[in-house]
Amino acid sequence: MESFSKKIVFKSPQRAQINDLDSLPIYDRSLVDYEKYHQHIGHAGVKYSVAVQATRGCPYRCFYCDVYKTTLHHFRRSVNNIFDEVKLLSDIGVKRIEFIDDIFNVKAKDFKEFFRLVLKNKLKLNFFFPSALKGDLLDKEGIDLMVEAGAIGVNISLESGSDRMQKVMRKNLNLDKFYENARYITEKYPHVVLGLNAMHGFPTETEKEAMMTLDFIRSLKWIHFPYLLTVRAFPNTDLEKFAREQGVPDEIIKKSQDLSYEDVSPSMNFGQDFTKGVKTIFLKDYVLNKERLLSVLPHQMKHFCEDELNQKYNSYFPTKIKCLDDVLKIARIKREDLKVQNCLDEKKLTIPSLNTEIKKRFPAQKKDKSAIKVLFLNMSGYYSSGADSQERVLMEPPLGLIALQSYLNRELKEKFLGKIVKSRLDFDSNAEMVKIIEDFKPDVIGISVMTFYKDFVHKAIDFIRESGVTTPIFVGGPYPTGDYENVLQDENIDLCMLGEGEKTVTELVKLMLENNKKLPSQEVLKELPGIAFLEKPNFQNIDVGKKGSVIKNLNL
Repeated sequence: MESFSKKIVFKSPQRAQINDLDSLPIYDRSLVDYEKYHQHIGHAGVKYSVAVQATRGCPYRCFYCDVYKTTLHHFRRSVNNIFDEVKLLSDIGVKRIEFIDDIFNVKAKDFKEFFRLVLKNKLKLNFFFPSALKGDLLDKEGIDLMVEAGAIGVNISLESGSDRMQKVMRKNLNLDKFYENARYITEKYPHVVLGLNAMHGFPTETEKEAMMTLDFIRSLKWIHFPYLLTVRAFPNTDLEKFAREQGVPDEIIKKSQDLSYEDVSPSMNFGQDFTKGVKTIFLKDYVLNKERLLSVLPHQMKHFCEDELNQKYNSYFPTKIKCLDDVLKIARIKREDLKVQNCLDEKKLTIPSLNTEIKKRFPAQKKDKSAIKVLFLNMSGYYSSGADSQERVLMEPPLGLIALQSYLNRELKEKFLGKIVKSRLDFDSNAEMVKIIEDFKPDVIGISVMTFYKDFVHKAIDFIRESGVTTPIFVGGPYPTGDYENVLQDENIDLCMLGEGEKTVTELVKLMLENNKKLPSQEVLKELPGIAFLEKPNFQNIDVGKKGSVIKNLNL
């Protein structure tokens, strides 16, 4: 067989970003079973929350996360558009809203106006910002409004306490302003569960600069959930290029990509002894500091149920600490030493008849018997039988796929029938996944792939083909967007979606409708912006079901 490296990967022209986000449909929450998801903890570290996305793209070009070369601009939904969705969710009975944007507060005027609307309409909500706000763009007025409106979970991202490293990574935080805002929150609003993200081990970072970051954190009393994460060089980022330029070996870069953030592993820049020393000081002197825990734990216990706190603390410690009681034991704290002895009662968080209320707002569409069928697989969770010790088992509804199918339903109406399923939640083995495929009989399968789960996904796709399923497969998400050439070494995959999924997938489905529900020719596909595929002879006639386990020799 000809080596994949000698075959040509075709990338079509980049698709223009969607700049009018208000023109997109409000996400149809009936597309997944929220009551099923709410039995698990989501991305914000809480149950019974619903995620909202207010913006797309990023105005910054930090070198460690600029994977999405397709998102060159930052666009926002209007304040009223965002508020209308939040109001709808509130009317359904949702009381916890998480914003997944890490740049939600870039436009200070809109940021403040949103919370003024919440207060004016007397919505009784709690807000969470798990992906982190831009800490140096906050001000006291914005913080006050945010907290008064119900914000209780706020993350901010520092990365490094060194001005030089801020310039190197192109984040360019105003560290003095960042510190002022963090200190304001910790001192005026100690009940707000503040998280702070920092990184250790950037190429060229000195030991002195690493300690500056550590000292920055230790000077704040008290951050509820401080994170000191090992730097990872994701594929095709400028950080990966920078690391190579600084002489970091490829095997070290590759290892950084495959490890969990929380792992106390050798960084790309420091020896393991120094990294272990920094992490030990961080955990012993700050995270497990008895004075800090006596201060923050009562607030956390008021806001979170025990299951949520157990998950949060388990994520800090890969091995020894699994729950809140373990933290108390190590810190030699008894529950009676705390101002609050019991966590929030989970029963108070449940949302009565949630699915029923959602379906009232999003009535089911009538579909033609001849509608094209698309099965969307979200594979951001290992099966329970083979869960990785590095993984934090979070079950967030796949917002990207909900957005995608909401758009397809609006544009294609009765001609389109979609189904969204998630690994571990809806299928817990490759056999169960294939059973869903066989029962639904899709015309095309779309798979959402994160880089962390790439090996898991390739093996699952291999199983699909070995089971005799010949349905075309396209993949989208961070992994194919950032590394489509490597993705397409797996010849079981037909297409990579590289950006603006709503329009790209809709146009692909329209082309398939015109072609008897089959993938069009390569020549036609080359005219479709925002995709990539491996050029092959007789593209339409390949029997993908006979490819077998070709990926086993690719070391993906």
